[in-house]
Amino acid sequence: MSRRTIFAWSCVIASALSALGWACHGEAAETEYVERATGSPVAYWSSQVVRRQPPTIEQVARSPARTASRTRPVMRTSSPDDITYQTVMTTQETDEESTAEVIPPGQPVVTSGTVDEEGMETGIMEDNGVVYEPGGFIQPDVYYGGGLLFGPWIQHLSVFAGAHGFKGPADLGRNGNFGLHEGLNYSAPIGGPWNIGYQVGVQVVHSDFAGHEALTWYGDNLVSRGSRAQMFLTAGLFHRPDCGRWQWSVLFDWMHDDFWVDSDLLQIRHEISFFLDDAREIGYMGMYGVKDDMLLLPNDPQNPDRRQYLDLSVLDRYVVFYRRHFCQGGEGRFWAGVSGYGDGLIGADITLPLDGSWAFEASFAYLAPNTGRGVDGQFDENWSLSMGLIWYPGRHVSEALNDLFRSVQGVADNTSMMFHGRVR
Repeated sequence: MSRRTIFAWSCVIASALSALGWACHGEAAETEYVERATGSPVAYWSSQVVRRQPPTIEQVARSPARTASRTRPVMRTSSPDDITYQTVMTTQETDEESTAEVIPPGQPVVTSGTVDEEGMETGIMEDNGVVYEPGGFIQPDVYYGGGLLFGPWIQHLSVFAGAHGFKGPADLGRNGNFGLHEGLNYSAPIGGPWNIGYQVGVQVVHSDFAGHEALTWYGDNLVSRGSRAQMFLTAGLFHRPDCGRWQWSVLFDWMHDDFWVDSDLLQIRHEISFFLDDAREIGYMGMYGVKDDMLLLPNDPQNPDRRQYLDLSVLDRYVVFYRRHFCQGGEGRFWAGVSGYGDGLIGADITLPLDGSWAFEASFAYLAPNTGRGVDGQFDENWSLSMGLIWYPGRHVSEALNDLFRSVQGVADNTSMMFHGRVR
């Protein structure tokens, strides 16, 4: 086992032990979390009010039922009896500010609906497309049917697609790649007292639809007419805090690249972070290569007996990041660090809720090579830019983004995997 592999596993084990030690750090931390979850307007994760907001004070004031009105929005999942998030909204006769009572998931709902002064249920209120019936229940956008295709499992699935551009050492300093991508990501709890989840995902990347220039290493007559295809597979474990401040994720990423020659590489990717409060988070992210590849370059037309190889390896990266969770859902992150070869690194990613079951995501990463400008710098330079849409089938985007078992890190791509290469 190489020293780099031993170092990678040491970092992963140390991060996991640190996170596990803080996962359940006593009654005081849990009490503090409950106070933050119920007292803050931005309560976090499973104790947070679903962001399909109940009617505002002004809307309630215009409603025929103002006195002792009681509306209970409820988000259902697999069936009308399966309730995940509940909120009680109470409005007094005066124009006092409304208060929200957070009810932990799993508790039964006992409600008599919206009542007037005589105790009779009144009409329906509607706020931004969300219907509040006299019984107090939100009409969900989607009710799950039976069968395999639309069973409860689908609430853990996300589907994404978009456009991208990237460049790395496999391009031999001659080529840039643009194309489209699509993929799936599935995450769910594995059970146990520590709120640990697992994720499995795949992404397929299509680039260079008009051919590529990587083979101009030996001359213009070697420009390829072929396109480029990549496949990324990701699997691992993660933990989001329900009563604590520490969050972590450990993943294995595999990439198959069908370019001017095929290559297969593998890395370990992990992240550990600490919540400063419900909206701000700082942490460390590391990527470590565990399987490299050697690519045979095409023959030189001027010297057909000469054999050259490209030693291609996953670039080890060590970065720190700051993540911000937005009031209306979604999150953004900025990170910076260095590579194992002393290159500078910067990057960012963002996820924003749109409407219905849709969200927008974008990311970029750039490696500033320590070899500077010129031929060597062009060869070592790495960059990636990606943007697209995410679809959460069967549930609203606000519920999906606040799911305790939404994966901490996404499926691998050319942003989360970068490479180092040398020709010999």
